[in-house]
Amino acid sequence: MLALFWWWVKGTSAERASQRGYCLLRWLGPRLRKNQHIMGNLQIAFPDMVPSERLALGREVWGNLGAVIAEYPFLRELNRGGPKSRIEISLSEASRPVVKNRQPAVYVTAHLANWEIAALAISGLNIPLTTIYSQQSNPLIDRQLQSFREIADVKFVPKKNAVRELPREIRKGRSVGILPDQRSDGGKLVPYFGVDAPTVISPAWLAMRMSCPLVPVEVERTGQARFRATFHDPIEVPAGIEDARKRVLETTRRINACFESWIRKNPEHWHCTKRRWPAEVYQDVGP
Repeated sequence: MLALFWWWVKGTSAERASQRGYCLLRWLGPRLRKNQHIMGNLQIAFPDMVPSERLALGREVWGNLGAVIAEYPFLRELNRGGPKSRIEISLSEASRPVVKNRQPAVYVTAHLANWEIAALAISGLNIPLTTIYSQQSNPLIDRQLQSFREIADVKFVPKKNAVRELPREIRKGRSVGILPDQRSDGGKLVPYFGVDAPTVISPAWLAMRMSCPLVPVEVERTGQARFRATFHDPIEVPAGIEDARKRVLETTRRINACFESWIRKNPEHWHCTKRRWPAEVYQDVGP
């Protein structure tokens, strides 16, 4: 079905494909079982939102995911630079020297808008990048997704090998890209929208261990198949905390707070089809 969908959109423009994916999943998504995860996540993140607003927002979340899926065959086109580039790059003053000097850094982003754009933006600035990826359970889909991603000068490391590989990559002068915003059952409990959530701490740990900058990259959708990638100020690793474990947790809390601010700004672009918090948190969540 996914191959048929990609065949259906490949014969048109990137904008039209993005719009087709948006319309299709905006209609279909709310009818799928996964919709209960979206509704639960939205209620926890936005408890003051009335149910009708959450339902409307949920449809937009599905629509954005449909656009993302439809944009995969066009990643090569999205990766083009020059005056007709579909990706606008914005550098904060504090991140500019890190980027311009291609200093090895840990880049973090969230599943917002089209998260694949972050790697395209970083590699497009001639920064050698190694990023973690989660292998799909279906090997055919996994191979197809990786073939779409091959257009960027990015090295992909499976998540299960990341702890050993990433420090080596930084020592080689490469930067590392991580998406740490989804639930990690082996992670530490760190507040997310005011509720403790199992969270990956590897970005904070890696930045501390390798003494390198921790740079958040925010991706925003500015139109169909058009984006803005903002390189924000590096997140400071707190120097006043002597206990290394507490420093990692505090740095991770700051990463989560950064992601929260992005989601609050563009909640319709949040990819939240998976359960983000522990199962018991959802027991009191109504429809």
